[in-house]
Amino acid sequence: MIGARVRVVNGDGSFTIVVCAESLREIEQTARARYPGSAVKIAFPIEPEHFFASGPHTDTRADLEAMEGLTDQARL
Repeated sequence: MIGARVRVVNGDGSFTIVVCAESLREIEQTARARYPGSAVKIAFPIEPEHFFASGPHTDTRADLEAMEGLTDQARL
């Protein structure tokens, strides 16, 4: 399981979340599914403290929702 910051841009502005999944591709797909109609892009450089997600994970969507509460979602 890995994690990465994802930048989400929509009509209301933009924000960054952390998504955990098995691959970068799955991270991006999960964010797109969670925010349909928004532009979603993995934020580079990938931060080491987010990349190696710890603990057992079984559901990517649940991981996304759990991580959203821990992420600074300041709108720009």
